[in-house]
Amino acid sequence: MLKTSVVCFLASYGVAFACEVSQLKRRSTLSRIVSFLFTVAGFVAHTLYLLYRSRQADLPPLLSSAHDWYLVLAWLAVLVHLFVSAVDSELATGLVAWPVILALVVASWFVTDQPGHRLDYDRGWKMLHASTLMLGTVFILLGFVLSLLYLWQHRRLKQRQTSNDSVKLPNLELIERLNRFAILVAVPFQMVGIISGFGLGVFATGGGIPMTWTDPVVIGGIFTGLLVGVLFVWLLIQKRSPGRQIALRTAWACGFLLVTLIGLQMLTAATKWHSIHGSAPTPSANATRGLAP
Repeated sequence: MLKTSVVCFLASYGVAFACEVSQLKRRSTLSRIVSFLFTVAGFVAHTLYLLYRSRQADLPPLLSSAHDWYLVLAWLAVLVHLFVSAVDSELATGLVAWPVILALVVASWFVTDQPGHRLDYDRGWKMLHASTLMLGTVFILLGFVLSLLYLWQHRRLKQRQTSNDSVKLPNLELIERLNRFAILVAVPFQMVGIISGFGLGVFATGGGIPMTWTDPVVIGGIFTGLLVGVLFVWLLIQKRSPGRQIALRTAWACGFLLVTLIGLQMLTAATKWHSIHGSAPTPSANATRGLAP
């Protein structure tokens, strides 16, 4: 087994992003190839790290800790980016996707890496909670990135900058359809994840972490869930709305949700408040996090 760490694949992703940024000045086939290769290398190291963490904790990554949960979210985002790159390597979607992915990897360093679940109780419900919440968050993340792409492309068209051959983006109609689809799919998954999480906190048969209604993560989850739910209803009742209006509301709602989820988890770890996702990390855990034998 190769030695892998968070720093290893974070550096690979950073180089891939730098290559994407270099495309803004001049399109280069070599830069695209280097970016793709570093993305693949980082993705492999990322995968090995998650596998090691899973074996170390004897838990699936979705249940082992908040640290691993964020890294799984980043892993899925990289997987989507690799798929898009394989379909059309000239699309400049990485300029929007990479900052979000890098932020998730960096944020994972500041949340607990200690297991917060025991699978000898309510295993099925815990997997339902973790998997649906993850899927919902992935589609929300996708909606956020698509909204930013739409606003960027809309501005370029308005200012007649599309003649710049160094940047190629999908057409507005395609982005709008994908954006609407991402939100309409995300909200049901998110609601199931939140409801099942409340059920675990209230009706856990044993061995679980008790839920407190004053927990900042619980409060943030309720508020942001309601916010995205309102966006979901608005999309359903709007038969025809300007694409830019949809993109703006989606970007604000999804961006706020992601910042809230990450910020509250970091706040919980920093202040050692007890969270339904696990206990606060210890200094020794922070000193050794990210290293695999």
